[in-house]
Amino acid sequence: MLRRYFGSNIHTQIHVFLLCALASAIVVSKFVMSLSMILLLLNILLEADFKSYWERIKSTRLFHWVAFIFAWHLISLLWSENWDYGFHDIKVTLPLIVLPLVLTCKPIGRRKRLKWVLGIFLATVLFASLYNFLSYQQVFGPRYYDDIRGMSLFDSHVRHALMVVMGIVIAVQFYRWRKLPVFAMVAIVVWLHFYTYYSQVLTGTIVLIGIYAVYGFYWMYHRYKYLAYGGLAIFVGAIVAALIWIFNPITYDPEVFHKDILNKERTAEGNGYYNNPGEVSPETGKPIDIFICHKELKREWEKASETPYYGRDKKGQYIFRTLTRYMASMDVRKDAEGFRSMSKKDIKAVEQGHTSIYHKGIWARVNGLRYQLNNATNPNGHSLLQRIECWKVGVHLSKENWLIGVGGGDIQDSFNDYYEATNSSLTEKHRDRTHNMYLTMLLGFGIPGLFLLLISHIHFLREQFRNGQLVGLGFIIIIMISYLVEDTLETQSGITYFGLFYGLYIIPLKKQRKT
Repeated sequence: MLRRYFGSNIHTQIHVFLLCALASAIVVSKFVMSLSMILLLLNILLEADFKSYWERIKSTRLFHWVAFIFAWHLISLLWSENWDYGFHDIKVTLPLIVLPLVLTCKPIGRRKRLKWVLGIFLATVLFASLYNFLSYQQVFGPRYYDDIRGMSLFDSHVRHALMVVMGIVIAVQFYRWRKLPVFAMVAIVVWLHFYTYYSQVLTGTIVLIGIYAVYGFYWMYHRYKYLAYGGLAIFVGAIVAALIWIFNPITYDPEVFHKDILNKERTAEGNGYYNNPGEVSPETGKPIDIFICHKELKREWEKASETPYYGRDKKGQYIFRTLTRYMASMDVRKDAEGFRSMSKKDIKAVEQGHTSIYHKGIWARVNGLRYQLNNATNPNGHSLLQRIECWKVGVHLSKENWLIGVGGGDIQDSFNDYYEATNSSLTEKHRDRTHNMYLTMLLGFGIPGLFLLLISHIHFLREQFRNGQLVGLGFIIIIMISYLVEDTLETQSGITYFGLFYGLYIIPLKKQRKT
C-alpha cells in the first residue's frame, strides 16, 4: 500500500527503524516498547505479502515451538477459574508470539540491518548503565538510595543486569565483524564488566560466567573436542563447589567462644564487654556479638560522627548495630581501641548503612547472602530467603498439578491460597510467585508447558551453535540461566527482550539475505 507513494523499500525501511526503536526501548521505555511492537505488526499487514509470509511460517520450525507454547497458554484457560487474570497474562505474553511472527514473516534480511538493531541496543545499554552509575554517584543527583539495587532506574536491577551482559556479547560480535576497533571494544567490555561487578546483581555475574563457559566450550569444541568436554566438566564442578561453599553453614567452636571465657576479658580502659555469641560473621566465621563495649563505642563514635550512636543510618538501621557488624567484619574488638583502627571511609560507610568492609562489588552480595543463610530467622526483607520460600511453595504446588497445571489464570491465586492456608511467614508484600520460570511453567501449564519451553530453547541453542551465531547463542544462554532465579517471561521487558532476539535469530542470516 505504502509502496505506491514511497517506493518499493518503504516497508523494509520502516521495519528496520521500528526494530531499532524496539531494541532501544527494551532498555529504557515501556511505552515505546509497546508502540514499536504494534507498529511492526501493522507494517507487515500493510505490506500484505501474505503468500511469502505463509511460506516462511510453514518452513520455520523454531517459530512453530513458540506458537505451540502460546497456543497451550491459551488452551490452559479452559481449566482456569480466574479468566480476568488469565487474559491479563495473555496480554503480557503477546510479545512471545508477535515478535517471532513478525520476524518470521519479514526477517531482518541483511547483516547491515542486523548491525543497526544490535548497535542501537548496545548504545542504549551503555547510556543507561552510565546514567545509572552517575546518578548513584550523585553527579546527576541528588537521589535517595536505600539499596544499591535501586541504582537501576529504568527497569528491574536483575533484568537490567541481563541487558548489560547482552551488551558485552554484542560488543564482542561487533569486534569480530570489524566494526569496532580493539580499544573501543575493550573499553566497552571493561566498563560493562565493572558495572556488573559494582551493581552487585549476582544473577548478572552468574550469567556472565555462563556466557564465558559456553563461548569457551564453543571455541574448544571446534579445535579440541575432548578437551571441550573436560573443560565443561571442570566448570560444572567449580559451580557445584561454589554453591556448596555458599550454602554450607558457618560454624564455630562454642567452647572457644563460651560466655564464661569471654566475660573474663577487659578493654584497655578496664571496662567489661557485652558478649552474646549467636549470629556469625560471614567474613570471619566468628560470632558478631562478642567483645562489645557500648560505653566506649558511643563516646568514640559521637566524637567522629554527627549521627547519634543510637540513631539510624541512611538505610534506616540502628547505627550501633551497623557499627558492631562492620567492626566484626574487620575482626577487631568493639571498643575504643578497635574503633581507632577505623578510617574516615569506614565511618562514612557505617553512616551509609554498610555492615561489612566488603561493601563494594559482587563479593559484598555473596557475603550478604551468606549472612542471610546463617543468621536470619525471618525471611522477610531477605531476597534469597524469600526466594527459597517461594521455590518451596512452587515445588509443592507443582507436585499437585504436574499433569496439565493449574492454568495460566490461576498461578497467582494458587500461591495466594497456599500462603493463606499455611499461614506463611512471608508478609503480604513478599508473597511472590516462584521466581523460577521453569517452576512457573510446570505449575501453570504442567508437563506439556515445561516440555515445550525446554524443547524450543534447546532447539534454538543447537541451531545457533551449529550456525556459529554467537549473539543468538549468548542470548539463549542468558535467558535459560535467568529462568533459574526469575520469572523472566512474566514481565513486559523480559518477554519483549526474549521475543526480539529470538525473532532476530529465528532464521539463519544466510537464509534471510534475499529479503
